[in-house]
Amino acid sequence: MGSPLNQAHKYPFINYLFLALIGALSTLSFSPFNIKLSILLSLIILIHSVVNATNFVEAFKRSFAWGLGYWISGTGWLIVSIYFYGKTHLITSIVIILLMGILLSIVFIAPISLIKLVKPNKDIFTSSILFASFLTILELSRFVLLGGFPWLLPGLITLDTIGQFFIPIIGVYGLSFFIYFLSAFIALSFIYKRSIYLFSAILCLLIFLPQGNIQQEYSGESLEIGIIQPSLDPFEKFQKEEMANIEQTLLDLSKEHMNAELIIWPESPLPYLNSSPEMKSLLIKLNNAPIIFSGAWEYKNNELFNSLTILGTNQSYFKRHLVPFGEYVPFERIIRGLIDFFDLPMSSTTAGRPKQALFEIEGFKVLGMICFDVAFPLSYIEETKNADFIINVSNDTWFGSSYGPFQHLQIVRARALEANKWILRGTSDGLSTIVDNKGTIVEILTKGIRGSLSGTVYKINEPSYFYKIGYLIIPFLSIFVFITIIILRSR
Repeated sequence: MGSPLNQAHKYPFINYLFLALIGALSTLSFSPFNIKLSILLSLIILIHSVVNATNFVEAFKRSFAWGLGYWISGTGWLIVSIYFYGKTHLITSIVIILLMGILLSIVFIAPISLIKLVKPNKDIFTSSILFASFLTILELSRFVLLGGFPWLLPGLITLDTIGQFFIPIIGVYGLSFFIYFLSAFIALSFIYKRSIYLFSAILCLLIFLPQGNIQQEYSGESLEIGIIQPSLDPFEKFQKEEMANIEQTLLDLSKEHMNAELIIWPESPLPYLNSSPEMKSLLIKLNNAPIIFSGAWEYKNNELFNSLTILGTNQSYFKRHLVPFGEYVPFERIIRGLIDFFDLPMSSTTAGRPKQALFEIEGFKVLGMICFDVAFPLSYIEETKNADFIINVSNDTWFGSSYGPFQHLQIVRARALEANKWILRGTSDGLSTIVDNKGTIVEILTKGIRGSLSGTVYKINEPSYFYKIGYLIIPFLSIFVFITIIILRSR
């Protein structure tokens, strides 16, 4: 591996293009492709390139190029919502994706070049720990910086492998730490020609051996549920004459589940506010229906909220983690009005406050999450521990038939494992699922299908080790190791 990389480094433009392509290769590790070791190979080359850079500036350029490929490829599905649904010119859409990739790469990837200032040495184990700690700190920063964007976390690829056993213990970012360490260990073994270390690293790859779905017997308190997937055209949603069709579709699909104890509608399926006269008329039509969880728009104190509510009650949850540009516009004074996409009706949403009350139904405590919320496990620590199961509604219609919804489902499965909770996921046009507490898909409706699914959700009131204390282990370890090594190296 060293020789081809060293040749590439002689030609800067080719070198940066090569690194961007290698960064893009990481996308193949995630769902729906699931070529798991792609990201390991990609990270090995990134770390090899950073270590072999002649100085900090060169290391920054190399890591930035890799990050640009990583983010543009991994989140390129956003162009569907910007170009097709946002009705933005194709060239403008490409420029937006490119600018987004540049920003994400500068903030979340390129800082790895700072390691050049610490000067990794031939102590391969210590240097590998240093890389793993710093990369994990950068990963954790995705939960808070730029409004939070914890997407494409390497630990997600351990789903359906032996490694997923550790997700309920140290979480997804704990597995990311291991992947970063293993990548650095292999890269440094190549650089310093330590075959014994390379052999040890290859043995560690056994953790990525495939593991099928964990079959288990379900028992305990449960609810019979139905999940509705209306698969309606979002272009027609706010046309006045379409309201009756939307309502009728939801009602017709719900009639198939009148014997269920709980029905789930997707994120904001209706074109009017939860407090509107139209909603009151709809509630009359639902007079004899079971409990219905539905996404809704709520307007309070001159602010618009994306909410999840039990229809006909005062129980609501307001979405806490808004999608940048989709639900709020960063740097609004500068870019609001530049293109139609930044003026979509839902792009002025207000975020809900932290620590909202759990839903209470039929003796069950339910944690509600809307779309992007499910990517933020550390925002719901106490709520998750106290919940019996989780409901996640979304509107992945905006991403068409791209790989975005599959990545989203992968996150949902990992969250179920981390939390040791069942998750019911209702989306507008797929993927709607029932996921058990082991991350296994029990039932699923694929993309673009108008229909519904039936099933049972089970109460799990035993918190996972991750939510008891495991969520603290890797952050503290990473920060402690990084600071300690810097102090020792500076001496």
